[in-house]
Amino acid sequence: MRPRSSYKAPPSLSLVYSAVLQSMAEHGPRKMNLALVARLAETDRQLLYRNWPDRSVLVRECADNELQRVLFVAGNLRSEQEGLCRVAEEIVRAARMVREHPVTRATARTDPDLLRGALLSYDTRLHGRARHWLNNLFPWQLARSIPHLRLLSDILLTVAAPFALTPPEEPHTDSERSELDARLRITLHLCLGLAPDCPCAATPP
Repeated sequence: MRPRSSYKAPPSLSLVYSAVLQSMAEHGPRKMNLALVARLAETDRQLLYRNWPDRSVLVRECADNELQRVLFVAGNLRSEQEGLCRVAEEIVRAARMVREHPVTRATARTDPDLLRGALLSYDTRLHGRARHWLNNLFPWQLARSIPHLRLLSDILLTVAAPFALTPPEEPHTDSERSELDARLRITLHLCLGLAPDCPCAATPP
């Protein structure tokens, strides 16, 4: 009888990313533990080292992939609003989802400077990802009528980022969430040239 092979097939990228997210949620991005990631992904740690010799590259890849997922979900939830009001609501949802994400909470606790720079620094991949998403939120009919769309996207990101990067105290309440959402919603209405007393601004998500 042949001895059983010890070979392990490489894990899927999504499985590795999921394990990285779990490790970051427990320890923060700078202390992401590759041994824990390997155990969670049921793979060999040396395989991870071969594919990601620089651990920070894996962290950045995973964060970018997760932000892309969160923004996709935020932009595809059902909404009663249309036009610019819908744009504002999707940004509010995205900010809330980032704010309440376990990795955001862990990073705010372990490395707040890293968290602040993640979306606010122009040269980060996450900033570029968020700005690209904002550009694509506008229906083409509206986008054509906005002469400085890129500048507007930067303004919207600057306004929304503090709401996304400041996790609520634990345990947070529904009233706290609603208050933060309402404040951001009204501010976005003003940025988009909508009346702050628009019925949408008073409508809960």
